[in-house]
Amino acid sequence: MLTARELEMARLVASGRTGREIAGELIISPRTVAAHVEHIRTKPGVSRRTRIAGWLATVEASS
Repeated sequence: MLTARELEMARLVASGRTGREIAGELIISPRTVAAHVEHIRTKPGVSRRTRIAGWLATVEASS
């Protein structure tokens, strides 16, 4: 469902990192992070960043 990059980003969001922290770690712009997070939220239908962690835990537990 998610691309490899989106999955990586979802894990970083789930760990509690901010957009700026993620951008610094991955050497990308904060706007790129925001775009990835929006795609992550849209694909599984999660309404907030905070719910990405719960969704990700469910997905990884079933893998």
